[in-house]
Amino acid sequence: MSKAQHTNRLIDSNDPYLLLHAHNPVDWYPWGPEALEKAKREKKPIFLSVGYSTCYWCHVAEETIYSQQEFADLMNEWFVNIKVDREQRPDIDRLYMAATQAMTGRGGWPNNVFLTPDLKPFFAGSYFPPHDDASGRPGFDSILRSIHASWVQDPQRIVEKAEKMIAALRDQHAPPATASEPINSRALFEQALAAWVKRADSKRGGFGAVKGPRFPQQPVLVMLMADPGRIDILTRTLDAMAAGGIYDHLAGGFHRYATEPTWSIPHFEKMLYDNAQLLAIYAEAFKLTADPHYRIVATELADYLTKQMMAPEGGFYTAEDATVNGKEGLSYLWTRREIVAVLGDEVATRFFGAYDLTPMPDQQNAQAAAQTPGDIPGVLRRRLPIDEARDLNAYTPWRKHLLDVRNRRLQPARDEKVVVALNGLAIQAFARAGQSLAMPQYVEAARRSAEHLWRVAYQNDELRHEIFNGRAQTDAFLDDYALLGLGFLDLFDATADTKWRQRAGQLADDLLARFQRVDGSLATTIAEKDLPMAPPEDGDNIYPSGSSAAVDLLLRLQRSAGTTRYLEAAREIVERLDHRIEDSPESWPAMLLALDEHAFVPSADAVSVPLTTEAVVRASAAVKFRADRDEVVVTLQIKDGFHVNANPATYDYLIATGVTFAGLTPTEVLYPAAKLFKPAFAPAGLKVYEGTVSLEASFPKGAIGTNTAINAVVLTQACNSEICLPPGKLTVTLPGR
Repeated sequence: MSKAQHTNRLIDSNDPYLLLHAHNPVDWYPWGPEALEKAKREKKPIFLSVGYSTCYWCHVAEETIYSQQEFADLMNEWFVNIKVDREQRPDIDRLYMAATQAMTGRGGWPNNVFLTPDLKPFFAGSYFPPHDDASGRPGFDSILRSIHASWVQDPQRIVEKAEKMIAALRDQHAPPATASEPINSRALFEQALAAWVKRADSKRGGFGAVKGPRFPQQPVLVMLMADPGRIDILTRTLDAMAAGGIYDHLAGGFHRYATEPTWSIPHFEKMLYDNAQLLAIYAEAFKLTADPHYRIVATELADYLTKQMMAPEGGFYTAEDATVNGKEGLSYLWTRREIVAVLGDEVATRFFGAYDLTPMPDQQNAQAAAQTPGDIPGVLRRRLPIDEARDLNAYTPWRKHLLDVRNRRLQPARDEKVVVALNGLAIQAFARAGQSLAMPQYVEAARRSAEHLWRVAYQNDELRHEIFNGRAQTDAFLDDYALLGLGFLDLFDATADTKWRQRAGQLADDLLARFQRVDGSLATTIAEKDLPMAPPEDGDNIYPSGSSAAVDLLLRLQRSAGTTRYLEAAREIVERLDHRIEDSPESWPAMLLALDEHAFVPSADAVSVPLTTEAVVRASAAVKFRADRDEVVVTLQIKDGFHVNANPATYDYLIATGVTFAGLTPTEVLYPAAKLFKPAFAPAGLKVYEGTVSLEASFPKGAIGTNTAINAVVLTQACNSEICLPPGKLTVTLPGR
């Protein structure tokens, strides 16, 4: 039966995933008052199905179940059926995924949950086969009939079961009745790091069981960067990912995860949140190691995101599908014969010296019996070891030729929602990569996207969660405010344009006003009052949680602005999460890294020195126009008892005080004479600046006259005889000629 013969209420939704189901015979409702009131009025249970547009098994369910009249008839008669896009309503997704995991011990998408009319869950699962299968799994038709019969015979028993389920979830996620001792964030950071080191695969990179799948684990990789002693775990993982089939060697970009431990066979979705974070990670890895291969991967990632995932007006789309015509990875697979036909025998022989094809799992048995192994579809991976693959430029024309041919195939669908939180990750990534790789066009991509989001998604002092078809919609969630604010701060660092810091502060103020509860904790959604319980946060999984991002944002603003209100708000948030972080520190890598980077002190009573470099070093500047040059003199006033490192610093690992100018390159910078400071760990002394010192930057005559304003950015780190504060960036804006 054709889908076009049916149209349900989802046709009026402005969401790509819901629109995929708009012609199912199922009488779908979007989540909202109409569906919820109908369930209460008719005393029917709710069938809630949560998925997303690029989910493989969601597509399978749509074809095998929701498009079939036999199932639709049962669903429409016995249930109120609600479809939710998890990317549009992450709060609903998080709440009912927690319920599914509690009831079944696992979870995935589609997440199918049966609810009482008051939204409490009593039965859940992921993809259900249409009918009972040979392994004994009940089919969807059997499940529908069984639940309907139970509801008709004894609805009170189901209601009581659902009440117990919600009560157990509330107890699991409730804070302790009495306040706990303030956490030692440094000790927990080390504990979390040790836990991930223990899980690391010392041969193939990544983390997890010997025979299990491999996920990038981006928050963990970022945490590893903070510990030079664990750099080998980081680089082993980055090398394995960049060589494996999880990486698209023709167009750039990483697939969602590898289904096995060698990184060879991916699950073919491409997600913005994965690729944005990995762009920042590979760019930073290049900065840390000077390995040119990391630069290549980062630039290919940036090219993929700007060419394939960036909207014309700015902002980045959410994801690309794993399937084409219902077949996973179809557009990405090659046979050896196809590659030879494209490149020719001689070039193909050379190409296969560097690259190989890994057969898809369902082709493994076929390959053994095949008379023509050149016809077995497989996934491209690089076979050269990393030390022989530093320069792959020789292969670029051949890869481009293959990509041109691949692009003529049917392509995966793209989810063109512009989700604010995910775009915050992308803005951060492009701003940071632009600095790490000295690629100003990346900073410009970040700026353009940030301007678009601010113009379209921030309206009447309220942020919206997403933009689709040019329309901003859905109340923003905690992570939208926090991650976009962090993106704005990274843009400020990259451009020295103070409007981005001001906008980040505005988002932080809005965040606290909208989401901070009376007890200091954070809600993740303003809609939590309409749900049976607050959606739980279980840590930093695929990307930083809303709470972790919020704490990072507040601490960065406190360091930049020198005010205490953001610090106090961050303390309250962390104190309400103490028990969760202590119970499982390895689940909170982004939170613990933020606390560690900002030298976080849990209790205000414990503060004996200013917490930031900005608090003890003040910068001012003046322009001087000489006969033969233009000059900017930057003056630093350093608080008594503190010093900053001279330029050059005594040791390479110390942060030398330096000054840069947005859009201008000085011909020379004269740094003052250093004083000698002799701490116990360096009896020979360290070269430092104390008191008031001046840095003199010279420019060609007339260079400053062409600028309406000059932004001088001083990077420095304040220390005293006992501690070093986090490095700081001091920005001074002064007019030009």
